Amino acid sequence: MTNAFTKGADKALRMTEMTGAYNGGVMGACSGLVEGTKIATAMGFQRIETIEPGARVVTFDNGLQEVRAVRRDPIWFAEGACPKAMQPLFVPAGAIGNAQDMVLLPHQAVLIESDAAEAALDDPFVLMQAKDLDGICGITRITPEAPAYVVTLEFDNDEVVFAASGAMCICPSRSDLAGMLNRPEGGREYRTLKSWTDGALVDAIRAELDHGLAMAA
Repeated sequence: MTNAFTKGADKALRMTEMTGAYNGGVMGACSGLVEGTKIATAMGFQRIETIEPGARVVTFDNGLQEVRAVRRDPIWFAEGACPKAMQPLFVPAGAIGNAQDMVLLPHQAVLIESDAAEAALDDPFVLMQAKDLDGICGITRITPEAPAYVVTLEFDNDEVVFAASGAMCICPSRSDLAGMLNRPEGGREYRTLKSWTDGALVDAIRAELDHGLAMAA
């Protein structure tokens, strides 16, 4: 997955996308996996909220990896309704390889297999933010139920884990600001496509996914 990695990314921006904290303006999480999501572990699929530090989780690139820390954050904790930009997305079974219905936060990155990505990047697997899948394959925004929490598993390196019996979701090595700014040299870091910098490729992958699901129906 050579083309899925990058060095020297804007780590402060990456931290805001993962945690949702941005100059005090966002009151909740933008990524992480919603409680109830089942994750593939050495003990089989487990609900993410039951996973503790020390557990071994199945990863896409590196087999079983040990969870170093677990973070739990509310999706939304300010007064009033959750704004649309932070509303999670309902992902029906089969949309992105998930065998079960699931819910993703807007900035949660998922690994997608795509012919368009292979043509552009020489790699068929690419990470995309869930918000850039809104409107295709039956994926839609939903209003979070209160209280709603998300869980983030942290590893020695960024890792892609298996969720909802097939979907592949990125989990960070450290999701706090100190961890982002003090990542050891040589540590692995995945690159996620962004609609504002990779718009043409994002659009091509969206069209491919939507067409593929329609053909399979």
